Amino acid sequence: MTTMKLQKLVYYCQAWHLVRTKQAMFEDRIEAWPQGPVVKSLFLKHRGQLLVGAWPGDARNLDVEERATLDWVHQKYGKLSAESLSGMTHIESPWKNARGLSGPEEKSSEEITKEQIHHYYARQVVDPEQAVAYAAANAAIEGVEFDDDWQAVLRSVANSTVSPDDAIRAEIERALRT
Repeated sequence: MTTMKLQKLVYYCQAWHLVRTKQAMFEDRIEAWPQGPVVKSLFLKHRGQLLVGAWPGDARNLDVEERATLDWVHQKYGKLSAESLSGMTHIESPWKNARGLSGPEEKSSEEITKEQIHHYYARQVVDPEQAVAYAAANAAIEGVEFDDDWQAVLRSVANSTVSPDDAIRAEIERALRT
């Protein structure tokens, strides 16, 4: 794995652990560098390396909740490239706010605080019923009505009982039959 990808995955672990448990996964400072969020203490362990040669910690030191967060982040973000992850952080407010008026390549050591991270990512979480209601309302604004069957499918995706890919595949098959 590249060091840049590791940095972004560690950032997302911190973010989602804060949301899930209201506790920091680690106390190290996260800075708003041009390439996205960076844990400087971790950067110093891999300085000058493109690829991570050795993990500086021991996974056995993680508690159950930390391991669950790590596994969840790996499942959700692990397939993305370092560049994609960096691009995602660039459109999210914690990094943008910490960067302030800094230019795209301008160095910055401004901290992305745990409070900023928690505030932003906690707003990304919504219960399944609200998610379906928001989706239906947004579709209605666009002139599309979600029937009860499609809302049930959306509810299954929101509850993680059906993957988005499977839901789309089933809807395409349903549309082809009619």
